[in-house]
Order: sequence, then C-alpha cells, then structure tokens
Amino acid sequence: MIRYILVDDNPDILDRVKTKIDKLSKDYELQHVKSYDNSKKAFQEINEDAYDLLIVDFEMPVYNGIELAQKIATNKKIIFLTSTTNNGPKMMNALNVSGYLSKPFDSEEFETILKNKVIGKINNKKTYQKGDLVILPISKNKNMGIYPEDIYFISSALVSTGHKLLNGKQIKMEKPEGNLVHFYGKNSEAIFEDIRITISDLESKLSYLGFRKINQSYLINTNYIRDIDNRNLKLYHCKEPFEISAKEKTSFLNNLNDA
Repeated sequence: MIRYILVDDNPDILDRVKTKIDKLSKDYELQHVKSYDNSKKAFQEINEDAYDLLIVDFEMPVYNGIELAQKIATNKKIIFLTSTTNNGPKMMNALNVSGYLSKPFDSEEFETILKNKVIGKINNKKTYQKGDLVILPISKNKNMGIYPEDIYFISSALVSTGHKLLNGKQIKMEKPEGNLVHFYGKNSEAIFEDIRITISDLESKLSYLGFRKINQSYLINTNYIRDIDNRNLKLYHCKEPFEISAKEKTSFLNNLNDA
C-alpha cells in the first residue's frame, strides 16, 4: 500500500489530480490520505508517519514545494507538480525526488514514475521481520497468507515432466494458462499452485519484500540471488538458471542497485 498526500494551492487542481489517481488506485494500491490547498496548513498538520508519497506543487505561497518537502518529507518519496519545465533540474536535485509532472497532470507519466521510481523503493521493510506472516490480497474477496522467505520464485508456467533437467528431473515449462501463477520454494518445490493473479500484479504487491520481475512469466526473490551473468540469473538452492528478458534487464538491475 502506498499512502499519498496531495498539496497544491489550487483546489481545482487538487480535485483533478485526485480524480485521475483514483482510477489507478486499485492497480497500484494507492491510498489517499489527505489533500491540502495551503502549504502552511500542510506543514502544521501532516504527520510524517502517516504517508509514503508526497505529491506537491512546486510554486506555492508561504512554502514552495522544495521548502515544504524539506520540512515534512526528508525520508519520503516526492513527486513535484509544475506549470513549467524550467524547474525540472532544480527539483530533481532536491531531496529524494522521484520525478516531476508538468500540469495538466498526465496519468501515463505518473504511472511511469510509480513503476520506476516509487514502487519497491518505499521503505516498508522496516515493518517486516523474517518469520512474519504476510497477508497477500489476491482479489476483492480473497487473501492468502505467505511467508516471503519460503518463496524463491513465482511463475506463470508450470514445472512438469519434459525436456530439461531441474534438480535432477526431466522438466519442461508449460505455456502460461490465463492469469494463473504458481509459487515455488527451495529446490523448486511447489508451495502454491493455480493462484489467479498476474505476475505484474504480484510485483506491485511484493516488490517491497525484494521480489522482482525478470520476464513476463517470472518473479524472483532477489534475497536468494547467487549470481547474474549477463542475462542469466541463478538462485541459491535452485539448480535451473533463469533468463532476464532484454526488456526487463535495465530496470531489474537498476532496482537491485537502488535497493
């Protein structure tokens, strides 16, 4: 869950931005905490423990965006809103800035920043300790409990008898079946099978625990990476190599370096 706060001195912009973000909230687990049209009031009322992402106008009376962020968001993710691109370099050099968006608010640009700069980089790890049960929301009416350290990789392909060796057994990776995924543990042992959710949805929910997508069919637990050689990746206690797609390689390596 990414809890966000909006600050802009124009109430109409606050409403428009929130309306657009609301359409993405379910896909990215975004929770609106509060909107402020007064930077001084925001400074006085905002509790830093109550949110993860600050979306703030760059030019405001009393405190501009940088000044407000310096006061209330030194350890938070920040996205600046601006009417001019001239402020870009100044904003990107300030604090822990994830990006800036030119007005009017563009949903696609916001999604790009979320995927590349926010998801997986909010420090939720402090709230998780090894051995904790994590409740994973699968759908509106279904949740499942997992122990993240037990899961080595998640795949939309089933392991079955076939063509190549997997821990001494002949296996093949069958074609994905709809939106079903399968969770595998140490020695590639199946833990959960036929869970109806996509790899991309799982990445957004589990990235804070170290799970990263390496191609359209695989999500791996980066805590178990043994080595990476070009696009070939190996996990401890899993004999088969995994292939990082050319499309995912750059973002995957960047996420590892930023972790």
